[in-house]
Amino acid sequence: MVKNLKSSQWLYENREDVIILDAGIVKPGESGDYQPAAIIPGALRFDISYTFSDHASTLPNMMCSSRVFQAEAKQLGINNSDTLIVYDDKGLFSAARAWWMFKSMGFEHVYVLDGGLKHWQACGFDTVSDYASAHSLGNFIAKPKPHFFINHKAVLTGINCQDTLLFDARGPTRFEGSGSEPRQGRQGHIPNSVNLPYSSLLTEEGLLKPISKIADRIVSLGAEHNKTTLQFSCGSGVTACILALVATECGYTRLQVYDGSWSEWSKLEGVPVEVGPS
Repeated sequence: MVKNLKSSQWLYENREDVIILDAGIVKPGESGDYQPAAIIPGALRFDISYTFSDHASTLPNMMCSSRVFQAEAKQLGINNSDTLIVYDDKGLFSAARAWWMFKSMGFEHVYVLDGGLKHWQACGFDTVSDYASAHSLGNFIAKPKPHFFINHKAVLTGINCQDTLLFDARGPTRFEGSGSEPRQGRQGHIPNSVNLPYSSLLTEEGLLKPISKIADRIVSLGAEHNKTTLQFSCGSGVTACILALVATECGYTRLQVYDGSWSEWSKLEGVPVEVGPS
């Protein structure tokens, strides 16, 4: 039984008792602002790329400070006692990033909508064209947890550490360096990392595949319970959080997301890069 996801049916039945957040983003390589085809009724906008990002960084989607996160969460009317449901418009793409961000701030009652907006619509539930607005200022208090997000130095240290394994959520061609990257920089992957494309964890409907099958795959790539620290990377630290989500569901607890991910690593001088399969 999954612990961090909720179904569209569950959300429909409990929609009056939760705060719903649309955490969708524009995919890299696409232009324009985020404009979903529809909005789940009552949803507030949780803007990962702008409002909840570090504006001082030149890298995309970097985690903002706890001070900024707390202030913006309050503006959304979020209280410490609330239950949050986050979703995106692509099935499961950026919602897990919002989930991980809240987890890193010490907030536990946050869940991901399995299948996102697409599955909500497939179930025949109503949508609207406008976001809701917070009725009042929330009392959210951030309690930051260390090591949820890590930098390139922590990744560099882990490369040759037998108790650390880095998973890369990008597609196989990008991981191997044979496909183009949406951003400038070198091609390939971080040495000793293994490829677990986030898309391979989802059904055609955008739902998460059975956790038992995902767990078997994670083990086959070298992860060991109660021993291995799992690090996760992708293009810009967004889909890496999907891997953090499934690893949590599989019972792993020593989890870290490389916030800069390939957007940063590919441009750093003096760090190793490999090409080809892992």
